[in-house]
Amino acid sequence: MLPRARRHGLPAVALALVVVIAALVTRVSEGRRAVEGCDAALARQDYVEAIVLARAAAEARCPWCEAPELGFARLFAIAKDAESRGDHPTAVAAWRAVRAATLATSVIDRSPARRERADGEIARLEHRIDAATAGSAPSPAASEERLRAALATSLVPSGIVFALLAIGGALFVIGAVRFVRARTFRVPDLVVAVAGGALAAAAVLVF
Repeated sequence: MLPRARRHGLPAVALALVVVIAALVTRVSEGRRAVEGCDAALARQDYVEAIVLARAAAEARCPWCEAPELGFARLFAIAKDAESRGDHPTAVAAWRAVRAATLATSVIDRSPARRERADGEIARLEHRIDAATAGSAPSPAASEERLRAALATSLVPSGIVFALLAIGGALFVIGAVRFVRARTFRVPDLVVAVAGGALAAAAVLVF
């Protein structure tokens, strides 16, 4: 028979694994739905909704997730199409979403290429808008107010939240396994398990 400490610890380890797997599945599902929603919005020419959902997909980072690259690709396409139609406000909004998604998924901002490209495109397009003839007709894009409000929030948690969840779960599993395998009561392993569990729980609350 297994020692009592080990019998009590195994369910905790299993629970930690379930939490991490559930978070991963949720992340993948959120990203997939965001991409599908973006495509549907583009089909009905709702560019504001498409930008919001493409940004959400771009921010849905996790191991083996395809949604982030698809989300960024949608934003690039929206920006290019909008500029070709002369709809510069929508193009700027798409590039701002690229910039926001890049910052949200970077634990440490090291000026990644996507953000630098977005900054350059935003500056170029805003200069073009400023240079446009005063009193020109508004673009066919949704109002600036709606764009600002839509881009102010993200539909999925940032990559930092998911990273904290993964780190907390890993610490919990490592500490719990070492604790239940030990023949004696090991305080350091228990502390690692408790700290990891607390970190994962905090991330789940935010998630």
